Amino acid sequence: MEHTLTEARSVNTFQNMLYSKQIMDSVKGSEYNSIFTTNNFHLFKASLYTKNAGFKSQGIGSKTALYYWPNAMIREYITIVVIQRKRHTLIGGTILGFSVLLAIFSFLFL
Repeated sequence: MEHTLTEARSVNTFQNMLYSKQIMDSVKGSEYNSIFTTNNFHLFKASLYTKNAGFKSQGIGSKTALYYWPNAMIREYITIVVIQRKRHTLIGGTILGFSVLLAIFSFLFL
């Protein structure tokens, strides 16, 4: 237990990763290994947050009840799209624009 540090002031996952990094930096400096645990459906997004907070950490996912999976996966998907909205808007806009150009081309020339 002496190697376990707990962060208790965050209200969301990103703050948790950011405050955890501050704690680890103050205690261990820049050389440390870290892991975090979360639900298995939340692991990908939490890993993105560790990268955004500026440190490398390995995640361990815990089991989630089967009945909760559909709701959890939809919520996580929407959140990731919102977090990366610029990238998704650019890709979606490019696909939509290309589709419109193909439709116009096929209407005019075929």
